Amino acid sequence: MILRAVCRSVICLTIVCLSVRGNTVVLGNPPMLGTGNCDPFGCPAFLGVTTYQQVYAATAFPGLIDIDGLTFYQGQVHNPLAAPAGGTYTLSLSYTSLAPGDLSLTNPANNIGSGSQTFFSGALPPLTPEGPTGAYLAIDGTPFVYNPADGNLLLTVTITGASDNYPALFLNEAACGPKTLCPPGSFVVSSDAYFATVNGVAVSGGNDLGGLVTGFDYSTTTTTPEPISFLLVLGPVGLFLTFRAHRRRHF
Repeated sequence: MILRAVCRSVICLTIVCLSVRGNTVVLGNPPMLGTGNCDPFGCPAFLGVTTYQQVYAATAFPGLIDIDGLTFYQGQVHNPLAAPAGGTYTLSLSYTSLAPGDLSLTNPANNIGSGSQTFFSGALPPLTPEGPTGAYLAIDGTPFVYNPADGNLLLTVTITGASDNYPALFLNEAACGPKTLCPPGSFVVSSDAYFATVNGVAVSGGNDLGGLVTGFDYSTTTTTPEPISFLLVLGPVGLFLTFRAHRRRHF
């Protein structure tokens, strides 16, 4: 009876130590009213966009997280016929020392710091309807461990073989940007930069508006036991089992 209780306690402790919580944090609300941005997920071919980057302020995140999903919202320019653009999209996450409004507009590589990791690569998934006047683009990927203490977060989107669908998809863009008037109670959390080729000429821009409103799906470990703590729990259990085996041999 005692053995069963001890084992149950160890199992419960292990489950608690390894349990995770699923959460979502949305950065960039409120969106610009009645408008949106078709770059990079709606009109890359029309604009000649090959690379798009968006930086997020570290202070907007709750702490150390494992990012496993990104969501972008179609709510201000809703058209049920709109669909994500075609082509191969590669989304990468990394750290950057650059703040919103300060991205390099000459070379996207200058913006990428440490820890760069491919999050997703392939054709974009279809939109998920959300009520009669909205939808969202949800992209699941390889979890990226992000610690805000190590720098701001950078999303890099590269596109090959781009083809636009019509009507174009416009996604919500943050009303608060480096060069826009922020609504009361909001602050700058993101900005973007784009790199394109139009008629053979390189074109780039950004650092003025807020980036796309972005939802981050993430998980966090509730408790991470130290190895010595685990041994302190398992040690008495081992002694107890040894004692029981010794008694059985002698009785």
